[in-house]
Amino acid sequence: MTKANSIKQTVRPAAGPPASIGVAVLVGNEVTRRGLESILNDLSGVAEVSYHQGVADAQAALATGRVDVLLVTSSAGRAALSVAGGGARILVLVDDGSGVQELFGAATRPPDGIVLLADLTPDGLAEALHRTATGQTHVPDRLARELMDQARVELSTPAQPARLTARESEAMGLMAEGMSNKQIAGRLGISSHGAKRLVASLMLKLGSPNRTAAVVNAIKSGLVR
Repeated sequence: MTKANSIKQTVRPAAGPPASIGVAVLVGNEVTRRGLESILNDLSGVAEVSYHQGVADAQAALATGRVDVLLVTSSAGRAALSVAGGGARILVLVDDGSGVQELFGAATRPPDGIVLLADLTPDGLAEALHRTATGQTHVPDRLARELMDQARVELSTPAQPARLTARESEAMGLMAEGMSNKQIAGRLGISSHGAKRLVASLMLKLGSPNRTAAVVNAIKSGLVR
């Protein structure tokens, strides 16, 4: 059987309400790919799944505009984090939390969410895909705790630590819980536009290109308890 860059594409008809999430999977390990395929084939809410071995092949799939989430493994390399396009968001599957800080620091395009391989379950992956596709931040609680522990050990305080207003601190805490702008607005009793301004201000102060990176930087800086 001849191997191609695009291994397989599975399109499953939606049952009941139409599914809405398109997923492209970029993974180099065959065993991991088979495991993900067995889970994704049974997930509701996922309309289309394509599997890819190469970055260029995944990029072509993203160019169609039908992909909402690019699911990549850390073994696929940081190059995968520079291929997102067509409005797709990136969800990374990592073995553990040891390389996450390096992943965020070195990647051209930091991921929008993280899933731990050790904690991977069908329900957990479905939740991570949905949260990522809808613009929410997905960082597992265990990984968040590990990052906070690393921050305490390293005692790495920025040369110019971010100073947050009381309202920004509230919004930061809600972002760390994975809430969307709409949810933050509802919790704080402000407009969606106001919540968007708060989140933009936080990303600017924390030097972060996206919400997930802002949460990670806030944890490292001790701004989230």
